[in-house]
Amino acid sequence: MKKILLIIALMFSVNSQATIIALKFDQTEYNNNDSMTGQLVASDLSYSLGGFAGTINFDPSQLALTGWSFGNGFDDGLGSYFAADDSVAGTLYLEDFADFFADELTLVANQGTSFVLASFTFNALSSGLQTVSYLQGLEVVSLDNSQLESFAGQAVSFNVSQVPEPMSIVLLAAALVFLTRRQEG
Repeated sequence: MKKILLIIALMFSVNSQATIIALKFDQTEYNNNDSMTGQLVASDLSYSLGGFAGTINFDPSQLALTGWSFGNGFDDGLGSYFAADDSVAGTLYLEDFADFFADELTLVANQGTSFVLASFTFNALSSGLQTVSYLQGLEVVSLDNSQLESFAGQAVSFNVSQVPEPMSIVLLAAALVFLTRRQEG
């Protein structure tokens, strides 16, 4: 009995999928009012993906969502079925699925072992530590619909620094000039 359980456990560990979904940003440090670009990336693919669905979460009082786009991993040249919804403050729901009759060879070439599921941009509204995450339950499905993977949430944090106002620098420089002239006279 122990041998059978060991063999079954070994089969599941060998056959388990290793797809990784990662949330990435172009930098780790930003200035206030900077535009920041993030990507949701699928990598270490062991099978062709047919689609994904998930939610990006952020603090709308600190970050303004300014746009999003989808990668070409599910598009064989004739398009894919995609949807996005940002009607709830602080959330961006994304989904993209290949057409049922999509050319699998084209999708395999587009996806490789890693590809961008979606990209999005934010504008920093305030300084401090900011966090963007994808929520638990993000799912990917295989092209043949035989495998469905669900992922735990992931968060990425980055720092936004307050940039001094140009007028403050001008006022400081004028005060220094005034003090220097006053000492001379």
